[in-house]
Amino acid sequence: MKVLCLICLIYMGQSLSVQISQKPTCFYVKSYTGDTYVTVNYQISGVDENKTEITIESENGDKLVKKQNTKEGALKQLLREKGTYYICFKSLSKGYKTVSFDFDMDGVDKEYAQSEQFSEMSKELSRTHRNYQAIYRNQNWITDRENAHQMLLEQTQQNVKLCALAKIGILLTIAITQICVVYYFFKGKDFSASV
Repeated sequence: MKVLCLICLIYMGQSLSVQISQKPTCFYVKSYTGDTYVTVNYQISGVDENKTEITIESENGDKLVKKQNTKEGALKQLLREKGTYYICFKSLSKGYKTVSFDFDMDGVDKEYAQSEQFSEMSKELSRTHRNYQAIYRNQNWITDRENAHQMLLEQTQQNVKLCALAKIGILLTIAITQICVVYYFFKGKDFSASV
């Protein structure tokens, strides 16, 4: 039998999320009676979501059912004999993926989550909330900074226009003054050549 990565023991009908890689990530269920149906509902998120493989295998490594290239769905299989069966998830690409799944065995009540899972989820939600607050503060700071820069740019543009008009006015005044001075300087002079 090939080596399977056994992550944890799950009591019948638990709901969880795990990261998967190119090595199979497997969970086992026990069938205490024969002819029991197991249903695995799953949803995969991440890079190349469709490039995954989900299998249900027997103890001796026989693949009872296999589904590839889907990002969500359900796998239903009849477990004919009592014993241990493996539910395996495998990524067919190198991308990061998370699979959320639960499974149900006919006749077994589900326990969706335990208090430890809620406390961990609460910590993660708190951390996510802090991250969103930091993003919100950064966006407000950037918006305020852009507004301040826009006002400064508009003021600078207005000052440059006024300065340019003042320079043009001063140059026109100097030019008109020079023309008048030269005109009146040479107005009374006779330049006819009488030697």
